Amino acid sequence: MQIIKTNSLTKFFGTTAATDNISIQVELGEIYGFLGLNGAGKTTLIRMLLGMIKPNNGTVMLFDKELTSKFNQWNDIGYMVETPSAYPNLSVRENLMVYYKLRQLNNPLEIDFIIEKLKLSKYKDTKAKVLSMGNQQRLGLAKALMHRPKLLILDEPINGLDPEGIVEVRNLLKELSKNGSTIFLSSHILGEVAKVANRIGIVHEGKLIKELTSNELNDQLIKKVLVQTSDNARAIELLKSISHKVALSEDDDIEILDGKAIKQPENISKFLVEQGLPPRQVRLFTEDLEMFFLRTIRTKA
Repeated sequence: MQIIKTNSLTKFFGTTAATDNISIQVELGEIYGFLGLNGAGKTTLIRMLLGMIKPNNGTVMLFDKELTSKFNQWNDIGYMVETPSAYPNLSVRENLMVYYKLRQLNNPLEIDFIIEKLKLSKYKDTKAKVLSMGNQQRLGLAKALMHRPKLLILDEPINGLDPEGIVEVRNLLKELSKNGSTIFLSSHILGEVAKVANRIGIVHEGKLIKELTSNELNDQLIKKVLVQTSDNARAIELLKSISHKVALSEDDDIEILDGKAIKQPENISKFLVEQGLPPRQVRLFTEDLEMFFLRTIRTKA
């Protein structure tokens, strides 16, 4: 089942297209990572998914229903867009009580459950205005999750969190997905997206320029063996006898792009030792998501 489906979604601000004919589909239980630079159109698309702004062209389908004024499944959706908002003079628990009543929920135990789940017990009586940025983020997530939504839409959910908090949110999102929730996640912390997303969409200047699964992403990342010896020029000549994909990098590393070498870099060490030129270093390099992202948008520039 497609939980989110957009068709040629376009939004103009003046003469600038914030989103330009974006068509995406997000399946039940999927974690979809939506990546882009600041101003690429991520938050604009999220606001259209939530009915906060209307597109100039195109349609949004949620749970196989077109998003119109008659859409009636808002209690199946949780969201956090940009900076989480809260009533500053109310405590964490009081903020959640307000949200509980607005959602017309009927199990008050959910408030204490989500406070515990988001590690906010210590701050439940603390006013929102004095919370750290990380705990304000936790409060925003608590509001998004308290009613156990089927679809969770999050814009930069780990902003301000410390490393422990980032890991906790990562594990929480995986747990929610495993239990059947669908998650649409926008973030500039690309490495974190790679750790949780089943599928990734890259948006640049309002256009969706690439979409791929986590397995496809792994296949498209640049991988190479990097070698350092006491005589790199001689080592290159020797290595060319067993591989045609050998070159010297700008950092004076020997780069080997041969698939066999990447799978078994220890054979490179063995070969050089046998040739009387033992390597000082042999390591496998794999491009990270940030580098892949930048390489992708540069090819589309």
